[in-house]
Amino acid sequence: MAQPAMRATLLFSVLLIVVSSAASFSSGARATRSSPIIRKRKTELDLSGVSSASANALLARGGGEQVLKSFYGDALGYFGGIRTPATFLAGSSLAAIFTLKGAASKLASDDSSLSGLEKFAIKAYHVLAVMAFVLSLNTVVTATVAHTSVLHGRFDQVAETAYTMMKREFLYEFDMTRWSFLSSMFCFLGMVLSRLLFEFELLKVGSFGGAGENLAMLLLCIFGALITNLMSFVNQNLWCWSSLIGMTRSVVELVLDRAFVQKRPLQVISVLFTLGSAFYIGKLVGLGDKEKQNDSL
Repeated sequence: MAQPAMRATLLFSVLLIVVSSAASFSSGARATRSSPIIRKRKTELDLSGVSSASANALLARGGGEQVLKSFYGDALGYFGGIRTPATFLAGSSLAAIFTLKGAASKLASDDSSLSGLEKFAIKAYHVLAVMAFVLSLNTVVTATVAHTSVLHGRFDQVAETAYTMMKREFLYEFDMTRWSFLSSMFCFLGMVLSRLLFEFELLKVGSFGGAGENLAMLLLCIFGALITNLMSFVNQNLWCWSSLIGMTRSVVELVLDRAFVQKRPLQVISVLFTLGSAFYIGKLVGLGDKEKQNDSL
């Protein structure tokens, strides 16, 4: 008796779930079709900040009659989705900062046995690992704060496309998260390449029975092909900029605007620390070796 009753209860539960899901789906579909947010009107698009090629594509796709609708869910999806790969990069970079073996461990104690290329690769590894961690963490935090702002709902959700809405309502958050994530990705790839070169001692003369130089060039070609391919694809799909360099310039302008036009004290301090970081990165990579050479002379 217990088994038939259990089967009947299980069957009833499954049917209830199916019916409830179907009802919610149909009600959601009705709400979407009858939603007052979605409407058509003939209007001139606000394409400020969008390249001419992208503007022409948008106009050609919609003709003169544009569909305006709410992109609230798209904003939530973007800021929520970009945190996942950025979190992976942040965790991997943080772990890489504190795990150095072999030739890298000699740099802090006795670097007399290391070649100039090995020293440069190790220093580049340290710098790129820290930059990948900082930029990816910046992506996670900025996207999380922006996600909360979207939940607050005090913005105009209606636009022609999700992209134009994000550029209009969340310009700083949208550009900063995109730029930080892309920059952290390229720093991460450079970090991995540097680690491979010095960890397997491919930069030493005569390593791997004389094949070390060929292996190093093979890695450079592989990573060079990957990085340039990704950068080409990224530059092609930035929409508002012709390259990542232009995007970087826009992000710098946004930061300077927050610091010196909107007069945010902590942002000013952040700019000063950033300038100091750039100075000491240059000193670490290049000037430090020149000073040692001068001392030895």
